[in-house]
Amino acid sequence: MLKFGNMFFVLSVLFFASSVDASPITGTLSGQATRYDVTITKVELCQSATCTAPFVLGSSSKVFDIASASAGEEVGKFIDLQGIPLFQTWSHVRVTMSTSFVISGDDGTCKTNGGSGARGAFLAGAASGGAVLPATMQLPNQATVQAVPGLAGFNYSTYGITQTDGASQFTMTIALASPYTCKGELPRIDVKFDTSQAFGHGGGACTVTFPQPPTVTITAQDP
Repeated sequence: MLKFGNMFFVLSVLFFASSVDASPITGTLSGQATRYDVTITKVELCQSATCTAPFVLGSSSKVFDIASASAGEEVGKFIDLQGIPLFQTWSHVRVTMSTSFVISGDDGTCKTNGGSGARGAFLAGAASGGAVLPATMQLPNQATVQAVPGLAGFNYSTYGITQTDGASQFTMTIALASPYTCKGELPRIDVKFDTSQAFGHGGGACTVTFPQPPTVTITAQDP
């Protein structure tokens, strides 16, 4: 029987029989995100990083607050392992999601202050202190990030992310901690997320805030 654990964003995954430690983007600052809404539209199991012949685990539009203690359980309801091909080895998970996120965060210097950012752009926050208001943030275009002093060499591929500037969706591909082969029984899946460093800003004034990659951990094993 499929079973999902209930931990911090092992989305230290957004996903897998492995653990992916998505550290904050080098050269930026980060803090706790107490709300981190992600809209997932597809989750696929892959036999390689290129994911050329995936098995679809779930395909519909669903919003998850991965900062919530129940996030792992909710993601579990989205995924269906019935029909997974037997005796094939799977090594990666690919997740398709919206470039738009709703985040509440405060790192002691800057905080979210409501508002909604334009697609592909940063969003202005406010200095810490007072109410922390949820803000609709966008995955910044790669060119937008590279324009920030000190981030000219930034590339989303470092985080397993494939995106097109200006697009409404992107994918994240993550290697499982170890490959998994289904031999007849549906595996036990534990999904965990950690958003303790998932609110980001560029330093200095709080005019540049954005979603940091969360840490996701997914483990798959026989029951």
